[in-house]
Amino acid sequence: WMRMLFMFSTMLISVPTGIKVFAWVATVWGGKLRLDTPMLFALGGLVMFLFAGITGIMLAAVPFDIHVNNTYFVVGHFHYVIYGATVMGVYAATYHWFPKMTGRMYYEGLGKLHFVLTFIGANLNFFPMHPLGLMGMPRRVASYDPEFAFWNVMASLGGFLLGVSTLPFILNMLSSWVLGKEAPDNPWKAIGLEWLVASPPPHENFEQIPVVVSGPYGYGSDEPLVANDPTKELASEHS
Repeated sequence: WMRMLFMFSTMLISVPTGIKVFAWVATVWGGKLRLDTPMLFALGGLVMFLFAGITGIMLAAVPFDIHVNNTYFVVGHFHYVIYGATVMGVYAATYHWFPKMTGRMYYEGLGKLHFVLTFIGANLNFFPMHPLGLMGMPRRVASYDPEFAFWNVMASLGGFLLGVSTLPFILNMLSSWVLGKEAPDNPWKAIGLEWLVASPPPHENFEQIPVVVSGPYGYGSDEPLVANDPTKELASEHS
């Protein structure tokens, strides 16, 4: 009965998780995407998290979980969740906010190289854990049978590639911070008050409180976000 309880509760978790994935897809659906480094990491993380969700539903089913319980299938699922939802998101946010934090633009070529190496390395590292689990390889072991050698070698190669992928990231961050070209206030043409101030932001941000006159979904339009002179704008509205 406890297995049935755990299956029901785990399946129940999958419902809001699935809604989150659909919400993320709906956010980019029909949009004019710019496949710069931050967006590539965001989309890559979405793909990995979606795969983790599929394997999570598999683990929730009692008949399947009996076969793969305490095997490397569980380890692979866990790493897809953590890496897809966390690490890829951190990389995306780092590249997105780097111009605003430092006042410098990063090198796009190095950023995309970092993404390619990271995405390939992560999947090559974590995906082999699933067939290993299906073959019965337990987790928390110091050695394994020769029949598991192929997939373990693939996972090791992916781990090495994942380690190498951090080199262009470190090089990009350090060199861009010192030698990168000056970043504009709003390199992403984003809607938000934080992108109206200089990069990096000065103390106090604004000399006066800005008055937002744009709608929340005015992406790509020529409509200004704030009034040029908030005091005059307010006076004209009340006249």
